[in-house]
Amino acid sequence: MFIEYEDFTKVDMRAGRIVKVEEFPRARTPSYKVLVDFGPEIGERWSSMQAAREYRPEELLDTLVVGVVNLPEKNIAGFKSQALILGVPAEDGSLSLLRPSRGAQLGSHVY
Repeated sequence: MFIEYEDFTKVDMRAGRIVKVEEFPRARTPSYKVLVDFGPEIGERWSSMQAAREYRPEELLDTLVVGVVNLPEKNIAGFKSQALILGVPAEDGSLSLLRPSRGAQLGSHVY
């Protein structure tokens, strides 16, 4: 199924840096609460990340990620997730986070 380019431009994907990682024991899937700095225009946003099986908190801290910042807040086990951090299945089926390979300016748009 194809979409129009205008539809793609409605999804606001930005580069951000994880600045805080907290355990999230109430989540059904092993997850973390992460605070991501998306730069001066967007600011910091909290997100629930189902990454606790693949990543340790110290691996995630200060990591660049790509996230969608214009979705409505989602209530996940009583926690308000304000951004969707993007990932893909790795070869073994586990989570592989989408990360800028050469660094990125915080808040920069994905294109």
